[in-house]
Amino acid sequence: MIRHALFLLRLLRTCAFALGALLFAAQSAFAQDTDETPARVGRVANVLGTLYHVPPEQRDAWTPIGLNAPVAQGDDLWTGDDTRAEVDYGGGQFRLWSRTNVHVSRLDERALALFVASGNLILRVRYLEPGDSVRIDTASTQVALARPGLYRIDVDADPPQTTLIVREGEADVATAVGVDAVYPGQFAVLAGTGDVHADIANGGGLDAFDTWGAARDRVYEGRPYQYVSPEMVGSYDLGEYGTWQSYPDYGPVWFPTVDPEWAPYRFGHWTWVPDFGYAWVDSAPWGYAPFHYGRWAYIGGHWGWCPGTYVRRPAWAPALVAWYGGSGWTYRAANDAPLFGWVPLGWGEAYVPGWRACSSRCYVRYNRPYHVDVSRRVPAPPSRLVNWSVPGGTTTVPATTVATGRPVAINHVPISVASAKPPALAAPPAIAPIVTRPGTVRPGGIVPPPASALAAPPGASLPASAPAAPPRANAATPPPSTAPIVPRIVAPAGQVPITRIPAPRAPSAGERAAPLRPIPTPQSPEPTLPLRPAVPPPAAPAPLRVPNIPAPVTPLPVPSIPQPMPAPVAPPRVVPLPSAPAPSVVPAPAPRGPVPAAPAPAPSVPAPSGVPLAPPPVRSGS
Repeated sequence: MIRHALFLLRLLRTCAFALGALLFAAQSAFAQDTDETPARVGRVANVLGTLYHVPPEQRDAWTPIGLNAPVAQGDDLWTGDDTRAEVDYGGGQFRLWSRTNVHVSRLDERALALFVASGNLILRVRYLEPGDSVRIDTASTQVALARPGLYRIDVDADPPQTTLIVREGEADVATAVGVDAVYPGQFAVLAGTGDVHADIANGGGLDAFDTWGAARDRVYEGRPYQYVSPEMVGSYDLGEYGTWQSYPDYGPVWFPTVDPEWAPYRFGHWTWVPDFGYAWVDSAPWGYAPFHYGRWAYIGGHWGWCPGTYVRRPAWAPALVAWYGGSGWTYRAANDAPLFGWVPLGWGEAYVPGWRACSSRCYVRYNRPYHVDVSRRVPAPPSRLVNWSVPGGTTTVPATTVATGRPVAINHVPISVASAKPPALAAPPAIAPIVTRPGTVRPGGIVPPPASALAAPPGASLPASAPAAPPRANAATPPPSTAPIVPRIVAPAGQVPITRIPAPRAPSAGERAAPLRPIPTPQSPEPTLPLRPAVPPPAAPAPLRVPNIPAPVTPLPVPSIPQPMPAPVAPPRVVPLPSAPAPSVVPAPAPRGPVPAAPAPAPSVPAPSGVPLAPPPVRSGS
């Protein structure tokens, strides 16, 4: 009788896996039918060492990327020697150790799918609601995560072997005979690519990778989320690098602790993201959420970021700016390249995505939270922008600065747009990206090809129907998921498994041609650029003097002098959360004894609902 019940339990689990696979495929088909780009893109939240990715315009080379770089669906990531990196994808974080080769197969609001060709990966899943899915594919198996929790996947490419360790949560692994469940405090080893079986046991070792991951978890769990959703990528940085104030017209506004001459979308560079186009990469450690969500307002001589109405899963944008300039402008750079500029969108100004088709639902998501009238769509760029004439509101650079990803601040051309009257653009510049970054490496030797070139159907996949097989030993009653087993130390402190890199294979033939008009690569950098009117040309154009651009400064302590807040008129319906001081996080040393499991994921933050915030202390300007 008990044996029969266990068999039925295994049969039901296998059928549930098959249903999940069908739902995952249906979500992909729906996204393609609607022809809308996924509204979630991850972020490189921490990197120590060198993290590489494969640029879309050069599929046979690895290019270094750094903090705040966007990570989108279809990207390939690889870590060099002595490197650790973390990607925040909104629903949690996945972390890479040295020599880890990963392909982001799927990334949107409902799904995360990774293919791990080789290396070590820790995945912290914080939010997993009904209809969401998180999967990891390897050459040996498929792993589906059933609960929020902490998971580690180690992949050896030669010979193929996958090790799954469940610290918290619950996972299901596909085998040749069905599906096996792995519970907290257990690990599963699956070897080969054909007749794969899971060897499941209690335990699982800890090393320096786990210690670093636990330290990163404490960073997220020790900071409060005020006025914004914790699923907004990059929002956990705001409490440390700025202060909040509440205004009747804007609601909650976040003011970064920066130099008085700072301006948004100026200290950073542009990068190309497939399906989205040019995306902004800011140089500030907090510079992700304020440049891909919300609007900017110039209030009382300071720039403030307005997150708008609380949205649990806000839509990501490559850059919330309005573009101007181009070949139709009478001003050009010294090498005859066109000039392009941008203005941060202000409160109440509509953002129109420049990629593919954006339906009415898409348009509403990008604009309704920011006091935009969504009953009618803006057919053309607005003739007047609220930030057009404020200090630091416009930034102009040569087209080569945008295409090559050069720093914007040192290539900024100070033009008075009020007198120059540049033409407004309905879309970002139509110029092809040019890869000129140092440190690019090509596959060969210990440098593997991109994981997407190695991706193949795993040795064991999720079955479409339940096989007639006897239940495995682990199908018995699981231990409670709320009380994970503390793993024991099985490796010396600080020892990290060395992953063998597979012999490189040639990447898939055919590079994706850029559909845009390329511009010539300049022969030398352009720190300052002279301008000349196109008609008539002057005899000897004098170069314009670019003022000294201050380097980003370290956040200063905020004095305790309160600043009066304007009288509230119909205050926004927001309720500040109780804030707590940010804990001091230091790199954790290598473990010398058992390390407890990471704490349980933080609960979701409900939408704020009602009391204006008292004005925080403000630093006196210099």
